[in-house]
Amino acid sequence: MTDSTAVDKWGHYELTLLFPPFTREAPETAPPNDPGRARRVAESLGTVAEVLEELPSRALDELPRPETRAGLDLVAVGCWGGTVLVVDPALAGDAVVAAMAEEIGRQRALHPEARIAGSVLLDAGQAYEEHLIDLPGGPALRVGGWDDEEAWEPDGDPAELLRAVGIDPADHGDADVDLDEEPRLADWDAYALLVLGRQLTDGDRSRLRPSLFRVRRTERAAANLTDVWFG
Repeated sequence: MTDSTAVDKWGHYELTLLFPPFTREAPETAPPNDPGRARRVAESLGTVAEVLEELPSRALDELPRPETRAGLDLVAVGCWGGTVLVVDPALAGDAVVAAMAEEIGRQRALHPEARIAGSVLLDAGQAYEEHLIDLPGGPALRVGGWDDEEAWEPDGDPAELLRAVGIDPADHGDADVDLDEEPRLADWDAYALLVLGRQLTDGDRSRLRPSLFRVRRTERAAANLTDVWFG
C-alpha cells in the first residue's frame, strides 16, 4: 500500500475532553486556539509516534477529508480554554478495532479530572457507529454497532451518567434526549452534550480553527488504519 492508495470510505472521528470548571453552557466567544498545547496533545495520542510538521490551520468544518492513505496521517487538535478536540482518522474503528475506546483509556490516565467523549462513524455503504462517554472517577458508557443491526446493547447505564452530573433522568428538560428510545435510533450526540455540558464545538464550526499536523503513526495505529480503512 502506498501513500497514494485511494480511500473509499468516509467517516467522523472526534475525541473531546472537557476540563473543569464544568458549566451547562459554552461561552459565546471562543478563546483562541493554543497551538503549543495542541501540539502537546497530538504528541500524547497513542496513535501518534511523532509530529512531523504543522500545516496551515483550517476551519473545523473545512478539515480535509482523507482521499488517499497519506491523508489518514493528518490530525487536527483544537485547544480552546477548557475544551480540547481531537479529529484523528486513526481513532475510527469497527466491531473489531476499538481505537477510540483505547485512546479514551489513555487520556483518562493522563487527565483524571476531565470529562471525555468519543464519537465514531465509518461508512463504506454499510455504516459502523459508536459513542463513548467517560466521567472522572465515575461511570462510563459505550454504545454502538452496525446500522443494519436490530439492537445495540449499551455497555453502561445512560441514566446513571446523568445522575452523576446532577441531572434527573426523568426530568432533564432536553427534548432531544429520550432514554426510552431504541438505542440504535437515539440521538447520542445530544446525550453527550447533556452529560458533558455544552461545548464550543456545538455550534458554528466555521469559527473554530484547530491546529493541523502531519504525523508519523505508531506501529499499532498504522496496522489499525489498514484494517479499518482498507479492510
